[in-house]
Amino acid sequence: MLINFKNMKKITLVIAMFGMAMAASAQSSGQKFFDNWSIGLEGGVGTNLHDWDTPNGAVAGINFTKGITPVLSLEFQIQGGINNNGNWNMGHSSNVFDNMSVFGNTKVNLMNWFGGYKGTRRVFEIQARGGLGYMRHFYPNFAGNPTKSGNDLNRMVAKFGLDFDFNLGQKKAWTISLRPAVVLKAGKETSGEFIPCESGCDAYGHNAQGQVTAAVTYHFKTSAGNHQNFAFVAPAAVTKVVEKVVEKPVEKVVEKVVEKVVTKNVGNGNVTVEFAQNKANLSNTAKAKLNTIEKGTTVILDGYASPEGARAYNQKLSQRRCEAVKAYLEDRGVKVTDVKAHGAEGAESQRVVYVTIK
Repeated sequence: MLINFKNMKKITLVIAMFGMAMAASAQSSGQKFFDNWSIGLEGGVGTNLHDWDTPNGAVAGINFTKGITPVLSLEFQIQGGINNNGNWNMGHSSNVFDNMSVFGNTKVNLMNWFGGYKGTRRVFEIQARGGLGYMRHFYPNFAGNPTKSGNDLNRMVAKFGLDFDFNLGQKKAWTISLRPAVVLKAGKETSGEFIPCESGCDAYGHNAQGQVTAAVTYHFKTSAGNHQNFAFVAPAAVTKVVEKVVEKPVEKVVEKVVEKVVTKNVGNGNVTVEFAQNKANLSNTAKAKLNTIEKGTTVILDGYASPEGARAYNQKLSQRRCEAVKAYLEDRGVKVTDVKAHGAEGAESQRVVYVTIK
């Protein structure tokens, strides 16, 4: 089961293409570089998949993850094995760790990919994970081992697995995960005085290791003040809309548009008109509220947008909302003397147009 390195390059290319496809099919907005970072600690057991009757050893590690979109994230992982069959039964080291590994992984959130992003993490999610890494084994001297002279051993490795995530609390700042995975040899072993096995494999034929670990992850706060800063997911079908990104980002609102948009009077006969997310059309309820403003009345309008999305887009969205209200009122004989589009003003900004009667 020795993995050819050229084949692993192909696998890596497929993973990279898959990641780019996910990035293209899952657009997020309003994200900054320091948003959507997380750190996790994991520990568990690993065993040789070619020799199940050998004792299991421990594995422990730390993970740093950067969310790119609600579907795609990148993970940097450092992991060590203690009395670990990651040494493929070639002997235990006198060090605390028998081996150390670093991995660069691509993670795909299968729930968001197939089920659509809901604007927040689900209580339970499944992620697929895969990538390449570098492993270094630490060996003592082996007087009776014909293939080793006591030097450390280096190899390229690949890891593939699934993350079963349980996101805790209302803010979903913490995640507990069960992470089964398989680690495979991906390249030729190298050592300063290593005498290679004449049969073309290592002396024991051990080329794959199974791992099961449990992890605890903390998601850092974002610039929006929450623990996740992804506003929208745009399925691939939406990308058929050909528009300049600077004019109107392609965005898909997953939440259902409710026709009964809540509106309310705001003192002195003023009216607040609320809009559905990413929409500028008036609901029947909103029109009914505007109908309470008598013909000949003079009003001014102030339009806003919620903080999701790019600044320029929110500005234009609030302008379109103002124009929709203005057109409707003027058709009814109401005089609109001033219109101000404010875009999104802070994390608490709402999807409204305030109609102030002068």
